[in-house]
Amino acid sequence: MEGLSKHNPVWDQTRRARAHEQGYVLASDSVLLATDFECANGRNIRQNGPDSFEMDLEPEPGDHRFSGLSYYYCFGVANRGEARRIQVTLHSHMGDVERGIGHGTAHAVVKQGDVWGQLPPDNIRCAGEGTDLELTLDLPPADDPDPVLFISDFHWYPYTEMAQWVASLRDDSRVRVSVAGTSVSGRDLYRLNLGREERDVPTVVMAQTPQPSEAIGTWSCRRIVEFLLSESKTAADMLERLRIVVIPATNPDGTVEGLGVSHPSGRFPFFEGKKTADDEPDALPEMKAVWDVLKQEKPWLFIEWHGNNWKRRSGHMLLRYRPSLMEDPTRRRVWEDIDRRLEALPDTLHGSWTSWDEGMYQESIGFMAVTRLQVIAYMIKHHDKFPLETCTEHALQCFREAVDAGRQRPIR
Repeated sequence: MEGLSKHNPVWDQTRRARAHEQGYVLASDSVLLATDFECANGRNIRQNGPDSFEMDLEPEPGDHRFSGLSYYYCFGVANRGEARRIQVTLHSHMGDVERGIGHGTAHAVVKQGDVWGQLPPDNIRCAGEGTDLELTLDLPPADDPDPVLFISDFHWYPYTEMAQWVASLRDDSRVRVSVAGTSVSGRDLYRLNLGREERDVPTVVMAQTPQPSEAIGTWSCRRIVEFLLSESKTAADMLERLRIVVIPATNPDGTVEGLGVSHPSGRFPFFEGKKTADDEPDALPEMKAVWDVLKQEKPWLFIEWHGNNWKRRSGHMLLRYRPSLMEDPTRRRVWEDIDRRLEALPDTLHGSWTSWDEGMYQESIGFMAVTRLQVIAYMIKHHDKFPLETCTEHALQCFREAVDAGRQRPIR
């Protein structure tokens, strides 16, 4: 049964191979619902009435803190007749009802053609004692120029489309495209070098989190690269002074499979930074690639871009490591200055601190960068309830403020 896996001809077809056994496609004379495409999440799609549908969100694999739980969704729907309204109920598994998708989520991202938007709040309802989410969708007619709606709680970004964008940069002499490593399934982890070629200059490294549903991290990387290649005098100055390294996707296998935080092997790579830095033989190659870049480059700044979909978080979150972890007093002062600047940005909130004796991110690769390489590091979580452009502009603001702080107190 044909779903939406070939809606974009470049999309990976891994999920399509399991579409029948997993119930990724429901096709009737009046509507098509599908999750057989790259980045999608949802299975056992079924119809309860003429305009009522439901599906189960796919649980995270493996044996870690999120295993067996589900909160990420991404599905497509196409009307086959006149404009109509339908209801889709999503069933999640979160254990803690207060964190269930019904209680926890108050937004839904809509993509139609190349246009991103948000579902009206009145069209989103909590159900099933908080474990479920009911979405009311107004479908365009079948003869609409873009009749397919894609619905998610994140601004998803297929790895194959990201790879197309990277390929488009190869003709620009200001960008040096290479491969930092390959995934377990053989997909490339692209590395973009901009600015100075010498290694003995101030260096910044940025990467998307290895939590694949948080693809706003990839969009953030892209926006910053586009800024650096623009006609901006500030961008030209940065390229003249700095060496900048960008890794726009760090868990491509998880992205393709439509996972929330996991690697398809069932592991939680974000919490394997220490395993990777300790050079344990079973460390994931994707994490090793990122750590190798950090070791080689020895940057003064490392930003890991994350996403954020819970309504209990009202804005973009700063998940921070304590500046007191920094031994060098000049870098510590720069770090404290960056903290003040980021706190002052619109819709930006403190999320948590991590140090040796507080917080929960001691196993992250950012903590390894701080404690083993003496790098200023940040995890910045953009909230997907805001428009895509708002999130990526906030990322650009964060980047510019951090780089300016480093210029005010020159560091190597």
